Amino acid sequence: LPVLSVVIPTYNRADTLRLCLRAFDRQTTDIPFEIVVCDDGSTDATGTVISRAVAAGGVPVVHLRQENAGANAARNRAIAAARGGRLLIVNDDTIPAPGLVDAHLAAHARRGGRETAILGRMTIDPALPFSPFSALHHDASYDALAGRVEVGWDAFLTCNVSVDRRLLEEAGGFDPRLTWHEDIELGERLARRGMHLFYAPEALAYHHHLLDETAYLRIAEREGAALVLWYRQRPDLAADLTRLGLVGPPPLAAAPRHRVADLAMPPALLPGWQMAARVLTRISPEAGRTIWRRLFQRQKRLAIARALAA
Repeated sequence: LPVLSVVIPTYNRADTLRLCLRAFDRQTTDIPFEIVVCDDGSTDATGTVISRAVAAGGVPVVHLRQENAGANAARNRAIAAARGGRLLIVNDDTIPAPGLVDAHLAAHARRGGRETAILGRMTIDPALPFSPFSALHHDASYDALAGRVEVGWDAFLTCNVSVDRRLLEEAGGFDPRLTWHEDIELGERLARRGMHLFYAPEALAYHHHLLDETAYLRIAEREGAALVLWYRQRPDLAADLTRLGLVGPPPLAAAPRHRVADLAMPPALLPGWQMAARVLTRISPEAGRTIWRRLFQRQKRLAIARALAA
Protein backbone atom coordinates (compact mmCIF):
# COMPACT_ATOMS: atom_id res chain seq x y z
CA LEU A 1 0.00 0.00 0.00
CA PRO A 2 1.16 3.57 -0.59
CA VAL A 3 2.45 5.45 2.43
CA LEU A 4 1.11 8.73 1.06
CA SER A 5 -1.60 9.77 -1.39
CA VAL A 6 -1.29 12.99 -3.39
CA VAL A 7 -4.76 14.53 -3.79
CA ILE A 8 -5.30 16.76 -6.84
CA PRO A 9 -8.63 18.35 -7.89
CA THR A 10 -8.57 19.66 -11.43
CA TYR A 11 -10.74 21.58 -13.85
CA ASN A 12 -9.89 22.72 -17.39
CA ARG A 13 -6.15 23.12 -16.86
CA ALA A 14 -4.86 20.30 -19.04
CA ASP A 15 -1.49 21.87 -19.88
CA THR A 16 -0.74 22.88 -16.28
CA LEU A 17 -1.91 19.53 -14.92
CA ARG A 18 0.47 17.80 -17.33
CA LEU A 19 3.39 19.72 -15.75
CA CYS A 20 2.14 18.86 -12.27
CA LEU A 21 1.81 15.11 -12.94
CA ARG A 22 5.14 14.96 -14.78
CA ALA A 23 6.90 16.58 -11.80
CA PHE A 24 5.32 14.12 -9.35
CA ASP A 25 6.43 11.25 -11.58
CA ARG A 26 10.01 12.56 -11.22
CA GLN A 27 10.08 12.55 -7.42
CA THR A 28 13.34 11.24 -5.99
CA THR A 29 11.73 9.22 -3.19
CA ASP A 30 11.95 5.44 -2.80
CA ILE A 31 8.86 5.46 -0.57
CA PRO A 32 5.71 4.23 -2.34
CA PHE A 33 3.09 6.88 -2.99
CA GLU A 34 0.11 7.31 -5.28
CA ILE A 35 -1.60 10.21 -7.04
CA VAL A 36 -5.39 10.54 -6.92
CA VAL A 37 -6.73 13.04 -9.45
CA CYS A 38 -10.39 14.01 -9.57
CA ASP A 39 -11.48 15.75 -12.76
CA ASP A 40 -14.32 18.13 -11.88
CA GLY A 41 -16.11 17.84 -15.23
CA SER A 42 -13.42 19.38 -17.46
CA THR A 43 -14.27 20.09 -21.09
CA ASP A 44 -10.68 20.38 -22.36
CA ALA A 45 -8.01 17.66 -22.73
CA THR A 46 -7.75 17.02 -18.99
CA GLY A 47 -9.12 13.46 -19.28
CA THR A 48 -6.51 12.59 -21.90
CA VAL A 49 -3.70 14.02 -19.76
CA ILE A 50 -4.73 11.90 -16.77
CA SER A 51 -5.29 8.76 -18.85
CA ARG A 52 -1.79 9.07 -20.29
CA ALA A 53 -0.34 9.44 -16.79
CA VAL A 54 -2.20 6.30 -15.72
CA ALA A 55 -0.88 4.38 -18.73
CA ALA A 56 2.69 5.60 -18.29
CA GLY A 57 3.14 3.11 -15.46
CA GLY A 58 5.37 5.25 -13.25
CA VAL A 59 3.87 6.51 -10.00
CA PRO A 60 0.39 4.91 -9.68
CA VAL A 61 -2.31 7.37 -10.74
CA VAL A 62 -6.00 6.98 -9.84
CA HIS A 63 -8.27 8.74 -12.34
CA LEU A 64 -11.65 9.92 -11.03
CA ARG A 65 -14.21 12.06 -12.81
CA GLN A 66 -17.38 13.80 -11.66
CA GLU A 67 -19.87 16.28 -13.08
CA ASN A 68 -18.79 19.82 -12.31
CA ALA A 69 -19.45 20.33 -8.58
CA GLY A 70 -16.50 22.42 -7.45
CA ALA A 71 -12.98 21.81 -6.21
CA ASN A 72 -14.05 20.83 -2.70
CA ALA A 73 -16.36 18.08 -3.92
CA ALA A 74 -13.51 16.86 -6.14
CA ARG A 75 -11.10 16.88 -3.19
CA ASN A 76 -13.54 14.93 -1.02
CA ARG A 77 -14.02 12.31 -3.73
CA ALA A 78 -10.27 11.91 -4.15
CA ILE A 79 -9.78 11.63 -0.40
CA ALA A 80 -12.41 8.89 -0.22
CA ALA A 81 -10.50 6.90 -2.84
CA ALA A 82 -7.04 7.48 -1.32
CA ARG A 83 -5.24 4.52 0.28
CA GLY A 84 -2.27 6.27 1.90
CA GLY A 85 -2.21 6.92 5.62
CA ARG A 86 -1.19 10.48 4.92
CA LEU A 87 -2.53 12.87 2.31
CA LEU A 88 -0.52 15.48 0.46
CA ILE A 89 -3.09 17.98 -0.80
CA VAL A 90 -2.05 20.14 -3.74
CA ASN A 91 -3.70 22.02 -6.61
CA ASP A 92 -3.40 21.26 -10.31
CA ASP A 93 -1.11 24.29 -10.67
CA THR A 94 1.30 23.05 -7.96
CA ILE A 95 4.59 21.93 -9.54
CA PRO A 96 6.57 19.96 -6.93
CA ALA A 97 10.34 20.19 -6.57
CA PRO A 98 11.95 16.73 -6.95
CA GLY A 99 12.24 16.15 -3.20
CA LEU A 100 8.77 17.33 -2.16
CA VAL A 101 7.34 13.95 -1.13
CA ASP A 102 10.46 12.99 0.83
CA ALA A 103 10.51 16.37 2.57
CA HIS A 104 6.90 16.02 3.73
CA LEU A 105 7.44 12.47 5.01
CA ALA A 106 10.69 13.43 6.75
CA ALA A 107 8.94 16.35 8.49
CA HIS A 108 6.18 13.99 9.68
CA ALA A 109 8.82 11.56 10.97
CA ARG A 110 10.50 14.34 12.96
CA ARG A 111 7.27 15.64 14.48
CA GLY A 112 5.40 12.34 14.90
CA GLY A 113 1.76 11.82 15.83
CA ARG A 114 -1.46 11.67 13.87
CA GLU A 115 -2.27 15.25 14.85
CA THR A 116 0.74 16.57 12.92
CA ALA A 117 0.22 18.42 9.64
CA ILE A 118 3.02 19.81 7.48
CA LEU A 119 2.79 22.98 5.41
CA GLY A 120 5.29 23.12 2.58
CA ARG A 121 6.52 26.29 0.92
CA MET A 122 5.12 27.63 -2.34
CA THR A 123 6.68 30.25 -4.53
CA ILE A 124 5.96 31.55 -8.02
CA ASP A 125 7.17 29.28 -10.82
CA PRO A 126 10.27 31.01 -12.25
CA ALA A 127 9.21 29.79 -15.70
CA LEU A 128 6.36 32.31 -15.67
CA PRO A 129 6.67 35.98 -16.62
CA PHE A 130 6.89 38.39 -13.70
CA SER A 131 3.57 39.58 -12.34
CA PRO A 132 3.29 41.97 -9.37
CA PHE A 133 -0.11 40.47 -8.61
CA SER A 134 1.25 36.93 -8.24
CA ALA A 135 3.79 38.20 -5.73
CA LEU A 136 1.21 40.30 -3.88
CA HIS A 137 -1.27 37.47 -3.49
CA HIS A 138 0.88 34.38 -3.24
CA ASP A 139 4.46 34.95 -2.12
CA ALA A 140 3.33 37.43 0.53
CA SER A 141 1.45 34.66 2.35
CA TYR A 142 4.57 32.52 2.66
CA ASP A 143 6.96 35.40 3.30
CA ALA A 144 4.98 36.06 6.49
CA LEU A 145 5.85 32.54 7.73
CA ALA A 146 9.62 32.87 7.38
CA GLY A 147 11.45 31.73 10.52
CA ARG A 148 8.38 30.20 12.15
CA VAL A 149 8.07 26.53 13.11
CA GLU A 150 4.54 25.87 14.33
CA VAL A 151 1.92 28.02 12.63
CA GLY A 152 -1.79 28.59 13.18
CA TRP A 153 -4.72 26.90 11.48
CA ASP A 154 -5.13 29.95 9.23
CA ALA A 155 -1.98 28.77 7.41
CA PHE A 156 -3.55 25.44 6.40
CA LEU A 157 -3.12 26.22 2.70
CA THR A 158 -4.06 23.32 0.48
CA CYS A 159 -1.71 24.04 -2.39
CA ASN A 160 1.04 22.15 -0.50
CA VAL A 161 0.01 20.62 2.83
CA SER A 162 0.06 17.08 4.24
CA VAL A 163 -2.14 15.64 6.96
CA ASP A 164 -3.25 12.34 8.48
CA ARG A 165 -6.05 10.89 6.36
CA ARG A 166 -8.12 9.61 9.28
CA LEU A 167 -7.91 12.94 11.11
CA LEU A 168 -9.12 14.77 8.02
CA GLU A 169 -11.98 12.31 7.50
CA GLU A 170 -13.04 12.65 11.14
CA ALA A 171 -13.13 16.44 10.72
CA GLY A 172 -15.63 16.00 7.88
CA GLY A 173 -13.47 16.87 4.88
CA PHE A 174 -13.89 20.00 2.80
CA ASP A 175 -17.07 22.06 2.87
CA PRO A 176 -18.42 22.05 -0.71
CA ARG A 177 -20.47 25.19 0.00
CA LEU A 178 -17.34 27.34 0.26
CA THR A 179 -15.58 28.46 -2.91
CA TRP A 180 -12.77 30.34 -1.13
CA HIS A 181 -11.08 30.00 2.28
CA GLU A 182 -12.20 26.35 2.25
CA ASP A 183 -8.69 25.31 3.24
CA ILE A 184 -8.34 27.43 6.38
CA GLU A 185 -11.98 26.70 7.30
CA LEU A 186 -11.00 23.02 7.35
CA GLY A 187 -7.83 23.97 9.23
CA GLU A 188 -9.94 25.48 12.02
CA ARG A 189 -11.98 22.27 12.33
CA LEU A 190 -8.80 20.17 12.32
CA ALA A 191 -7.27 22.38 15.03
CA ARG A 192 -10.30 21.72 17.26
CA ARG A 193 -9.43 18.02 16.88
CA GLY A 194 -5.88 18.64 18.05
CA MET A 195 -4.02 19.34 14.80
CA HIS A 196 -0.62 21.01 15.07
CA LEU A 197 0.57 22.59 11.82
CA PHE A 198 4.33 22.89 11.24
CA TYR A 199 6.00 24.89 8.48
CA ALA A 200 8.64 23.02 6.46
CA PRO A 201 10.01 25.39 3.80
CA GLU A 202 12.28 22.63 2.48
CA ALA A 203 9.09 20.93 1.18
CA LEU A 204 9.12 23.20 -1.85
CA ALA A 205 6.72 23.51 -4.77
CA TYR A 206 6.10 26.13 -7.46
CA HIS A 207 2.85 27.91 -8.26
CA HIS A 208 2.30 27.79 -12.02
CA HIS A 209 -0.48 30.35 -12.28
CA LEU A 210 -0.04 33.83 -13.64
CA LEU A 211 -2.30 36.41 -11.97
CA ASP A 212 -3.34 39.57 -13.76
CA GLU A 213 -5.08 42.65 -12.34
CA THR A 214 -8.60 41.36 -12.95
CA ALA A 215 -7.95 37.96 -11.36
CA TYR A 216 -6.21 39.58 -8.38
CA LEU A 217 -9.16 41.83 -7.57
CA ARG A 218 -11.60 38.99 -8.21
CA ILE A 219 -9.86 37.07 -5.42
CA ALA A 220 -10.69 39.95 -3.07
CA GLU A 221 -14.38 39.60 -3.93
CA ARG A 222 -14.30 35.84 -3.42
CA GLU A 223 -12.54 36.20 -0.07
CA GLY A 224 -15.16 38.67 1.13
CA ALA A 225 -18.13 36.52 0.10
CA ALA A 226 -16.55 33.42 1.65
CA LEU A 227 -15.94 35.15 4.98
CA VAL A 228 -19.62 36.12 5.22
CA LEU A 229 -20.78 32.58 4.42
CA TRP A 230 -18.34 31.19 6.99
CA TYR A 231 -19.57 33.68 9.60
CA ARG A 232 -23.19 32.72 9.01
CA GLN A 233 -22.26 29.09 9.57
CA ARG A 234 -20.04 29.81 12.59
CA PRO A 235 -20.93 33.12 14.31
CA ASP A 236 -18.90 31.94 17.31
CA LEU A 237 -15.77 32.57 15.22
CA ALA A 238 -16.48 36.31 14.91
CA ALA A 239 -13.17 37.32 16.51
CA ASP A 240 -11.13 35.01 14.27
CA LEU A 241 -12.97 36.03 11.13
CA THR A 242 -12.55 39.71 11.98
CA ARG A 243 -8.81 39.05 12.17
CA LEU A 244 -9.08 37.59 8.65
CA GLY A 245 -10.72 40.77 7.37
CA LEU A 246 -14.44 40.38 8.06
CA VAL A 247 -15.99 43.75 8.89
CA GLY A 248 -19.56 44.89 9.33
CA PRO A 249 -22.07 45.66 12.08
CA PRO A 250 -21.07 44.75 15.67
CA PRO A 251 -19.47 42.43 16.61
CA LEU A 252 -17.70 42.91 13.27
CA ALA A 253 -17.09 46.65 13.53
CA ALA A 254 -14.44 48.06 11.17
CA ALA A 255 -11.24 49.47 12.64
CA PRO A 256 -10.77 53.26 12.32
CA ARG A 257 -8.07 52.74 9.66
CA HIS A 258 -10.58 50.82 7.53
CA ARG A 259 -13.13 53.61 7.78
CA VAL A 260 -10.51 56.18 6.74
CA ALA A 261 -9.40 54.00 3.81
CA ASP A 262 -12.99 53.53 2.67
CA LEU A 263 -13.61 57.27 2.72
CA ALA A 264 -10.55 57.77 0.52
CA MET A 265 -11.68 55.06 -1.90
CA PRO A 266 -15.41 55.44 -2.63
CA PRO A 267 -16.66 53.04 -5.32
CA ALA A 268 -16.97 55.79 -7.92
CA LEU A 269 -13.26 56.59 -7.62
CA LEU A 270 -11.94 53.01 -7.73
CA PRO A 271 -11.26 53.02 -11.50
CA GLY A 272 -9.15 56.15 -10.99
CA TRP A 273 -7.25 54.51 -8.13
CA GLN A 274 -6.59 51.47 -10.33
CA MET A 275 -5.25 53.68 -13.11
CA ALA A 276 -3.02 55.48 -10.62
CA ALA A 277 -1.76 52.14 -9.29
CA ARG A 278 -0.83 51.00 -12.80
CA VAL A 279 1.16 54.17 -13.45
CA LEU A 280 2.78 54.16 -10.01
CA THR A 281 3.83 50.50 -10.37
CA ARG A 282 5.91 51.44 -13.41
CA ILE A 283 7.55 54.35 -11.59
CA SER A 284 7.95 52.84 -8.11
CA PRO A 285 7.04 49.13 -7.77
CA GLU A 286 6.96 49.28 -3.96
CA ALA A 287 4.62 52.28 -3.91
CA GLY A 288 2.48 50.57 -6.53
CA ARG A 289 2.23 47.43 -4.39
CA THR A 290 1.00 49.56 -1.49
CA ILE A 291 -1.87 50.94 -3.57
CA TRP A 292 -2.76 47.51 -4.99
CA ARG A 293 -2.90 46.06 -1.46
CA ARG A 294 -5.27 48.84 -0.39
CA LEU A 295 -7.42 48.35 -3.48
CA PHE A 296 -7.58 44.62 -2.72
CA GLN A 297 -8.77 45.24 0.84
CA ARG A 298 -11.30 47.83 -0.35
CA GLN A 299 -12.76 45.41 -2.91
CA LYS A 300 -12.90 42.75 -0.20
CA ARG A 301 -14.82 45.03 2.18
CA LEU A 302 -17.24 45.99 -0.59
CA ALA A 303 -17.87 42.30 -1.29
CA ILE A 304 -18.46 41.71 2.43
CA ALA A 305 -21.00 44.54 2.56
CA ARG A 306 -22.86 43.14 -0.46
CA ALA A 307 -22.93 39.64 1.00
CA LEU A 308 -24.10 40.83 4.42
CA ALA A 309 -26.91 42.82 2.77
CA ALA A 310 -28.08 39.87 0.65
